[in-house]
Amino acid sequence: MSGLPPAPAGFLDAVGGLPMASSVAAAYARAAELAWADPVRFHHLGRQSALVLDTARASLATGISHATGASIGAEQVFFAPNMRMAALWAGQGFLGAPSFLASAIETLALIDGLSEHDPGLRTLGVDSHGFLDQSVLADLGPSDGLVLALQAANVEIGTSQDLNACSAAGFRLLVDASQCLGRIPLGTNWSLLLAAASDWGGPVGVVVLAVQPNTRWSCPLPTVGGWIGSRADVPAVVAAATALELTLPEAQHQSTQQFALIDRLRTSIRAAISDVTFAGDEHARLPHILNCSILYVSGEALVLELDRRGFAVATGSACVADSDHASHVLAAIGGFTGGNLRISLPFDCTEETADSFVDALVEVVAELRRGTGL
Repeated sequence: MSGLPPAPAGFLDAVGGLPMASSVAAAYARAAELAWADPVRFHHLGRQSALVLDTARASLATGISHATGASIGAEQVFFAPNMRMAALWAGQGFLGAPSFLASAIETLALIDGLSEHDPGLRTLGVDSHGFLDQSVLADLGPSDGLVLALQAANVEIGTSQDLNACSAAGFRLLVDASQCLGRIPLGTNWSLLLAAASDWGGPVGVVVLAVQPNTRWSCPLPTVGGWIGSRADVPAVVAAATALELTLPEAQHQSTQQFALIDRLRTSIRAAISDVTFAGDEHARLPHILNCSILYVSGEALVLELDRRGFAVATGSACVADSDHASHVLAAIGGFTGGNLRISLPFDCTEETADSFVDALVEVVAELRRGTGL
């Protein structure tokens, strides 16, 4: 066990949220007591809020620097309330009027946000594992006038991209680091990084934009303590910083444990259930995500029956969980979109939980297939 907060028993949907640690909740509550005044005010209560915000901003800069190896100062960290607005403002801030590219498996929040800024956004194909074709990048011509928007690793199938190769091709990189910070090495080959605090146990409603020094980018709207375009949510930024401080020291241990658990799950499911396909690369991936599709059953039925047995998982697209549309990610890689499950491990998930989940999945699949006459 670590000092990270345990998830409820059977919870295997870390992409959908993580419990907030008591220390993070306490930091949020304390910040709400101390930093409720508008940090732009000149009186002492406003200056107190501004000081709390600046301290949290500096902490996040330190954490991101530690996690990536880049050297980010507090003045290079900005905040948006959601990923769509973060993508829009990130796109607007790149200088030199570049055109934007994105892979076909980016989140809809990123694609929609960038498209609002650049309606001519071009999407690039990926192979059957979700890897961007590097030879396509080489054929795009002068890269200085282009910004490539790319998830460091896909949150639905887990496949991680080769950011070093993309950077070597000369592109400015807008990197969506959802689920990545503290889980996989990100390196320094990015121009601007987007990361949501909820991915590391912080609050929903804070997306961090970290800008590398010397990047030709200027924030498109006025900010207060880095918060773009509106009054800063100081307690939320404090909670985001506290959660990252709690998570990063555990990162290596958690990643090692989760890589092994996902391999165990894949092997067990493959051995116990027929007609199963797995999406994403088995090696170059996020440590905690496994995506599989099971023939002759529906994903929605699987999720509901597993929930009745105490296991929370997801199906379809992470980007449109409340939609009836098939996953655009699975479609882009040519994967089977029916009977889809995405398993994402929370911190400190155990072998016992993984094995119990497989037992329940075998039972549910057999029951559902019998219901169809198989």
